[in-house]
Amino acid sequence: MFIIFGSPRSGTTLLREALNQHNKIFIPHETDFIVPISFVLDRVSDPGIGREIISNLIAATHDFGPSIGNFLSAKEVKDLVHNADYSLSAILNALYGEIGNKLGREAVGDKSPNDLAFIGILKKVGLFESNIRIIHIIRDVRDVVMSLKNTKWAPENIVNNFPRIWEGSNLNLVRFMDESQHPYFRVRYEDMVINPGSVMPHLCDFLGVQYSDKMLNTADFGRDLKHLDHHRNLDKGFMVERCYAWKSEMPVELAMNCTLRAREGLRVFGYETN
Repeated sequence: MFIIFGSPRSGTTLLREALNQHNKIFIPHETDFIVPISFVLDRVSDPGIGREIISNLIAATHDFGPSIGNFLSAKEVKDLVHNADYSLSAILNALYGEIGNKLGREAVGDKSPNDLAFIGILKKVGLFESNIRIIHIIRDVRDVVMSLKNTKWAPENIVNNFPRIWEGSNLNLVRFMDESQHPYFRVRYEDMVINPGSVMPHLCDFLGVQYSDKMLNTADFGRDLKHLDHHRNLDKGFMVERCYAWKSEMPVELAMNCTLRAREGLRVFGYETN
């Protein structure tokens, strides 16, 4: 199993669409249970009680139906959780391993931009001491802020608060990866979009599958997401013009504010800070 981490509007869905073109890789729709079950694992020491809570919780989450519920019934989830070791990695490997078995896929992953904000609890319950591979996608925070401002769901104060959230959450993951020597693949959104034919083979190597140029078949991107306004451009694929769009479209004062609040993160990830 693998997990994709990235801030909202950083290309996690675009990356999912590219990976899902491969006949040996699969990522279902976004889930919303990994962080909640991590808190259960941390707070409930009795495996019998914890497994019962976790299996019920997974099947009751808002996104269960559109995501792994398309492949596993609530009963199957319960059986898999109850037969797995009482740990995050064992439960996730059991669930996603069964999906892989059903679909004939060798690498099955999860992605939810919300999870990046909870790296602390994921570390505490041993995610980074397991065999679950981590893919980390990063995008220039100034382009992220611009993209968030165009959504209907971003908070009004996103400009002031988000740059520091972006910096802290992404740097936390990097720090934990450095400390753990965990299987980790980091890619910048801009590098993926500008040269996907170079990035994707390395990503396939990381996931243990042979590269397929079908991953670049952008015409099939986002077919089941077109009804969502914030994913309306997915079928346009790798839009190079959206890389560093902030330089020509973002007001100077706003760009300076974002740069000031996230300077260290920008520097670490190789973005300009002037």
